[in-house]
Amino acid sequence: MAEAEQTPESVATEPGGEIARLPRVLREEMERERRRWRIATLNYGVTYYLSRILLIAATAVVAADQNLNGGHGSWLTEWVPALALGVAVLTAFDTWLKPQQKWRGFMESRDALADLLIQAEDGMSTEQVRTKFLKLRQQHRERNIF
Repeated sequence: MAEAEQTPESVATEPGGEIARLPRVLREEMERERRRWRIATLNYGVTYYLSRILLIAATAVVAADQNLNGGHGSWLTEWVPALALGVAVLTAFDTWLKPQQKWRGFMESRDALADLLIQAEDGMSTEQVRTKFLKLRQQHRERNIF
């Protein structure tokens, strides 16, 4: 029995689709970067929002120091020096790490790589995929790894 001839439509709909024709090493490297960028996007997003929430809450307690005496929140006044130090340290880390910029950068890189994988499935040549992937990785490092 002769094997059925595969049409371009059947290749694209099979598991792995057109991307399966890419060299295994390139495909695995692209998937590895996609996982890393997805995880980093989540980490920087969580870091950004948590640091903002903590800064707002701690700054509010430090600013309300004198108004908290004698009320239900008077126990917080004992923590004001530590909170003030925490605000200063967290602000320094936020300025140094720039989690919001890195979060956005990792999201953009992650989305661009997802688009490149879609283009690879649509039949982009291996050399074009490789060239675009190297360019994307270089841009990612220039913009987000600082």
